[in-house]
Amino acid sequence: MARANSIQLVRSNSIPTTLPPPYTSTGRSLRADATNFTTTCELLIGPAPTPTRFLLHTSLLTTQSPYFRAALTSSFLETSTQSISLPDISVEIFTLAVAWLYTGRITPVPFKDGRPAYYTLLHLWILGDRLCFEGLRNAVLDTLAECADRTNSVLTPSDTRILYDQIPESASGDRIRDLVLDLFAFKKTDRLLKEHSDRWHAAFLRDLVVRLKKPCEQALLRHQLRMWCPEVWHATRACEACRCVLPPRYGAVGCEECCLAWCVRCIGEGTGIAGWED
Repeated sequence: MARANSIQLVRSNSIPTTLPPPYTSTGRSLRADATNFTTTCELLIGPAPTPTRFLLHTSLLTTQSPYFRAALTSSFLETSTQSISLPDISVEIFTLAVAWLYTGRITPVPFKDGRPAYYTLLHLWILGDRLCFEGLRNAVLDTLAECADRTNSVLTPSDTRILYDQIPESASGDRIRDLVLDLFAFKKTDRLLKEHSDRWHAAFLRDLVVRLKKPCEQALLRHQLRMWCPEVWHATRACEACRCVLPPRYGAVGCEECCLAWCVRCIGEGTGIAGWED
């Protein structure tokens, strides 16, 4: 027992004396700092002369947005009072952004007449893009996908006009457009597209047609795929993907309903196998 007590633990030089603060999944530091809870800034949202006044913690804004980091830590006279005016922003949309700042979730999820208000989520994404809230943009994508899956619904024609006219073409803008196109490609929305009384955005229809013609899994699952082999030259077709002519007695994959065909190389290994019948 005395021998055990005489053993002294020696700290290894490879172990650092200080460790970084823990982080949550959203990247926010959990280390307590008194200034994080005492310093606030004033945001005036909405048009004059009666904007809505928000008092938010400065550290929360500066850690989540480079826009507010530059605005609230600069030496300009108009920001030295820790007050920022944003008269062209909707109070309703900004309230959802504030809820995300403090909870990490978009709550409440916007609904109208029992259906998801996708236009509200699109405007919230536009606000997050303008104020450089990358986490908010990602949260909008997650919420949009969850709503579409839970309610089996997709965007309306007016929503597609917001998607293509008000969201700029960029890497982040392409992500939300790709998500919407995947939702339309995965769900069988042919009747909705054909019979809806409003007009869809032309660029959206163009991108959706291109998406459906590509030999991706979502597109191919919409077809009645069969193994297809032309017997003579006048019965051959061109591959819808690479446009190469499929020669006679050469195995390919075709759709019985729309008479489209794809070569084996473009179909890819395992794609759409569930829809094939020998």
